[in-house]
Amino acid sequence: MIRVLVRLGPILVLLGCRTLDPGAPLETTDPRPQAWLSALVSRGVEPQAIRARARLDLDAPDLSFDRPQRMAVERPARLRVEVLGLFDQLAAVVVTDGDRYQVYDARQGDLQSGPVDANLLWRFARIDLDPPRAVEILLGSVRLAPGLRMGTPLGFESGDVSVGRFDADGVLREDYRFDAEGRLVEAISFGPDGAVLWKASFQDYREVDRPNGSKIFFPYEIELNFPRVGARARLRYSMVRIETRLPDALFHLDLPEKSSAASLGTWARIDVGVGRR
Repeated sequence: MIRVLVRLGPILVLLGCRTLDPGAPLETTDPRPQAWLSALVSRGVEPQAIRARARLDLDAPDLSFDRPQRMAVERPARLRVEVLGLFDQLAAVVVTDGDRYQVYDARQGDLQSGPVDANLLWRFARIDLDPPRAVEILLGSVRLAPGLRMGTPLGFESGDVSVGRFDADGVLREDYRFDAEGRLVEAISFGPDGAVLWKASFQDYREVDRPNGSKIFFPYEIELNFPRVGARARLRYSMVRIETRLPDALFHLDLPEKSSAASLGTWARIDVGVGRR
C-alpha cells in the first residue's frame, strides 16, 4: 500500500482534479493491463505513417505561436512539418529522415542542415522530446522503455486503468492510462529522481480508414506538457490519412543553402497529400 501511495504522489500533483478518484488496485488476475501494454509494444493497431493537417498551439518561456501545419510522419524517426502562414503560405519547413535534419526559413530563404540529435525539436520548436519519441506520440502511441517492471495497476470509477512501470530501484519511471476500451489516453515519463519529464494526453478519438480497408480509432487531439522547462503544446488534427509508407522525397529538401520563394520550383508543390482545411 505504501508503494501505491508513493507512486501516486507526483501523479496527483500533475493531474489535479483527478485526485477526487485516486483509483484502487486491480485484481492480479485482471488481464487488461498486461494486454494493453503488450499492444503498445506490438504496435499492431497504431499506424506506421500518416499524412495530416493540424494546428499547433505552443507556449514556452521564449516562444509562443498558434499555426496551421501540414505534416508527414513515419516510424521510426521520419518527420516533415510545414508551418503555414497567412493564406496557407509556407513559413518554414523542418524535415528529418532520422539521421540528418534540414530546416528551411521561407522569410530569410535560409536552409540549415546537420546530424540529428536529441535536442533537435527543442531548438527549433521548443518540443522537449527526441525525434523518435515525438514521432511515436504524433502517431498516437508511445515507446515503452526496456528493463522496467509493471507495478500494481489501478482501476478508476470512469473505467480507466492506470499502469505504472518501475526501475530496479523501485522508482516510477512511466505511467500509462487507458480508457475502458483500452485506448491510450495518457502517458507520463519520470526521471531517475521521480520528477515528471513530460506528459502526453490523447483525446478526441475518431475512426480513420487504414490502407487495407480496415478502420482504427486515432486521437485527433494531443496535448504535451514539459514541467521541467515550463512548456506546453497542443496539436489538433483536422485531417489524417494513414499510409503504409511515405516517399523518401518528403524527408529531404533539395535546395541550395540560400533560396528564395521563387526558386523553390517543383519542391514547393510537394504536399502531404491531404485536402485543404
